[in-house]
Amino acid sequence: MKSKIFSISLMGFSFLILCLGCGTPNKSKNDHFNGKDTLAELDRLLMQLDQMDASDCGNLDEIVTINEKMRRMVENIRSSKAFDSIAKAFDANTNQIDFVVSKDEQFGVFSWYTKMDCLGNSIKNIALYKSDNKVLASSLYGKSMIYHEIKSRKQTEDKTVYLLLGSSSENQDATDSTAKGYKITNGYLAESQIPLPDEAYVNNTPL
Repeated sequence: MKSKIFSISLMGFSFLILCLGCGTPNKSKNDHFNGKDTLAELDRLLMQLDQMDASDCGNLDEIVTINEKMRRMVENIRSSKAFDSIAKAFDANTNQIDFVVSKDEQFGVFSWYTKMDCLGNSIKNIALYKSDNKVLASSLYGKSMIYHEIKSRKQTEDKTVYLLLGSSSENQDATDSTAKGYKITNGYLAESQIPLPDEAYVNNTPL
């Protein structure tokens, strides 16, 4: 009788451990996230992409596949710990992919040339932002640019406008600088009016 009770108790305990383990796969994955390795893999894919001949829409299937791999990698950055790991590991002088992060380390943007010009998408922009103790990802639409700086302006105590400064030209021409404003509202990323005096950038006039 005691043996039967012990067996039932052991089975119940094992089931509880199994349930707890099944409930945290994403958390465990992000706990072992390595920002340096992720950036190295993104660089490898980007260099592979750069070697593809995209003239006359050639190699389009392979090009789309590489871009999808890069998109999934970026969107898989789901925790603040993973975001911070990327921000700390990124080096603009050595990494091939473009990444910029705000000074408050709450907002970042990955940018790269997709070689999908024939599909009307020459540059991919994916924003990562912290909200409610997690990291969310959002593609940025409209005119795509390679962003080189993010400024922030406090509107209220809990509302911040992030000003993204970038260029659509491959040579990062300063005269082609453009600004876009974004803010996080109830966990969603939305375009925002550019606050003064930053709207001077709209006319390509540096502050």
